[in-house]
Amino acid sequence: MADISLITRRVEALRRDAAERDVRHQTVFDARAQKLDNIAPGSMPDAWPRPITANAIDTSARQLAENLAPLPSINCSTGVMSSERAKKFVSRKTKIAYSYVIDSKLKSAMPTGCDWYLTYAAMPIVIEPDFKAGRPRLRIDNPMKHYAQYDLGGNVISYTKVWRETARQLAAKFPEHAARIMGGDQPYGRQVGGDVELELIKYCDKDSYVLYMPERSNLVLMETPNLFGKCPVAIARKPQWDEQERGQFDDVIWPSLARNRMAMLGLQATQQTVRAPLALPPDVQRIPMGDDAVIRTNFPEKIRRVGTDMPQAAWQQEAMLQQEVQRGTRTPASATGDVDASIITGRGVDALNGGYDIQVATGQLMIGTALEQALELAFEMDEKFWPDTKKTVSGVINGTPFEETYTPAKDIKGNYRVSVSYGFASGMNPNQALVFLLQLRGDQLVPRDFVQRQLPMDVDVAQLQAQVDIEQVTDALKQGIFAMLSSAGIMAQQGMDPTQVLAQAASIIEMREKGASMHEAILKAFQPEPQPEAEADPMAALMGGGPDAGGGPLPGMDPSTGAPGGVAPGQAGMGQGGAPDLMSMLAGLTSGGRPSMSTSVKRQVPA
Repeated sequence: MADISLITRRVEALRRDAAERDVRHQTVFDARAQKLDNIAPGSMPDAWPRPITANAIDTSARQLAENLAPLPSINCSTGVMSSERAKKFVSRKTKIAYSYVIDSKLKSAMPTGCDWYLTYAAMPIVIEPDFKAGRPRLRIDNPMKHYAQYDLGGNVISYTKVWRETARQLAAKFPEHAARIMGGDQPYGRQVGGDVELELIKYCDKDSYVLYMPERSNLVLMETPNLFGKCPVAIARKPQWDEQERGQFDDVIWPSLARNRMAMLGLQATQQTVRAPLALPPDVQRIPMGDDAVIRTNFPEKIRRVGTDMPQAAWQQEAMLQQEVQRGTRTPASATGDVDASIITGRGVDALNGGYDIQVATGQLMIGTALEQALELAFEMDEKFWPDTKKTVSGVINGTPFEETYTPAKDIKGNYRVSVSYGFASGMNPNQALVFLLQLRGDQLVPRDFVQRQLPMDVDVAQLQAQVDIEQVTDALKQGIFAMLSSAGIMAQQGMDPTQVLAQAASIIEMREKGASMHEAILKAFQPEPQPEAEADPMAALMGGGPDAGGGPLPGMDPSTGAPGGVAPGQAGMGQGGAPDLMSMLAGLTSGGRPSMSTSVKRQVPA
């Protein structure tokens, strides 16, 4: 059992150290929710309870979060792989890591998580065991009122989350403590209403999980030992300079309020000008009211309203505040489409977006590091809790479905290393990054595997290369078929029959129409016909050389023709190359008794 008194003292110390940070978090929350009365009471008139200017903080946070939200590519390779076995191991492990991300629905949670990272300077990723499904889950936690302790290596050693929940909901979740939750231990037996919100604190370290209520005398609602042995939390933190978590918009709140105040004053001045009284010359004795009213005077040029002219400095001040808000949010005008028309080149737009791209690259670096830690913890949790359980995972990587069966003890084997990459050209425009990678590849400065792993998209490199190889070999097979068909005319000119080649090509078309793959159709079309079995020779059987007699062909004999090996059909018994022997040459005599020395060459083609 955990020592609740020690845990409460530790949590209170963490809350005191982070008190200033919690105030900043609440202030920026109120600014984004446009609850300006919580920040500056009385700054909003009764007629306009909400600001009349755009919420620059909320707009900038959402836009930058959308640029950070795409998931990176995941690779479990630990170095150069030379064997196919190592490549298959890495490919399977990479698919397991992708299954953690897919099953946790991390893709849809990333926009909110990146928004929290920018606003509150932290994005906690909690790894929780799902014993029903038998696999770990990754969950992005709200960083408001979170308190973490780190070791020298930056790993989380304790994680505390504080939030509030209504008494009615807590009593329904923990019926065994319903009486105390509703205030049964309070003096004079005073009960609280069901809508009263009570504070809960969840504490986790390498030893235990504890959930308790400080407002009910540290009532422990849940306590369980941590069988994992580590604090399963990875936190992406913005760069710090004073050991304080500072969000992107902490210093933009007051310029935004001042800009809204200036807009309100301008609106008030315009309203006073429109509703100002009339100044009339002295000869006007009667002032008619209503539409199309006629005022009779000898000096009509003197009729005017007593208006309040806005000073030029007010407009300058409003423009200056708008620039300060843009500088504070680090959002260039080009990011929102507000580009000066004089900037007509892409290079000029890229120069304006330079600082914006650096923000994206830095955010991807910090979030990618946290994702690596979270996936490594998920691998370790999977192997520790379900080592011998055979599991099947499936999903889609870059539009390519996959399905893999694995056993953690066999396919993880203590290798928890994961590499997360947003691409070689992180922060660059995807089109520019792709051109840059192609230029490196074209000059043979990098291998094809490197380019595939740095693509600005999620790809399974091993499966992708296998598909490329299959396509290349299929194209080579097609080229061979095309070359064979193009030579059909030459075959006919030489006296050969090209109908067999044409029939094979036609059969390929028929099998493709039936749904067969290209290589299967080619294999079936060009499969050689089975040769008929030779009839038994009775003389060979008598001589002991028949197939049933157990005898084989003589040394140097062709078993299919019985002729000496290397002799073409129809040339058996002839000389080398089909030349006639001397007896055939001298078998003829002329009328004078002289031998006929002429000869001829006869070629025979088997029918």
